Amino acid sequence: MATHLLYADDETGLRELVQSHLSLEGYDVDVAADGAETIDLLSKGKYDVILLDVHMPKMDGIEVLKYMSQRKIFSRMIMLTGDGDPHVISQCAKYGAIDYLTKPYNYHELVEAIERAMSEDISIKQRK
Repeated sequence: MATHLLYADDETGLRELVQSHLSLEGYDVDVAADGAETIDLLSKGKYDVILLDVHMPKMDGIEVLKYMSQRKIFSRMIMLTGDGDPHVISQCAKYGAIDYLTKPYNYHELVEAIERAMSEDISIKQRK
C-alpha cells in the first residue's frame, strides 16, 4: 500500500511539481492550497505524512498544527518554509512537527525527510 501524503503549500507551481514528483515515486499525494483546505482534507481522511508550509493564507501552518494538537489528530508532520526564524521552528516542534525543511529544499531532501518521518513511531505521541 502506498504512503498517503498531504502536501499543503500556497505556491501553485511548486505544489503541482511536488505532487507530480512524489506521485512518480509511488506516493499517494493529496494537495491543499491553504490552511483551511488542509483542515478540510484532514476531516475526510488520514495521512501517513503531512508536508505543511508555514506561511499560507486563511490559516497558517502553525495554526493547522495547533488545530491538530487540540483535536488529537496525530500524523507525522514536516514543516516547509523559507523562514528560518528559531521562534517559528520552536513553535512547530511544540505543536508536533517532527522535521523542518527550509526552502529552497531539493527534491532528495524532501524524499529523505518523508522516509525519516515514516520511521517515526507516532503512537508514543498519541499516548501523551
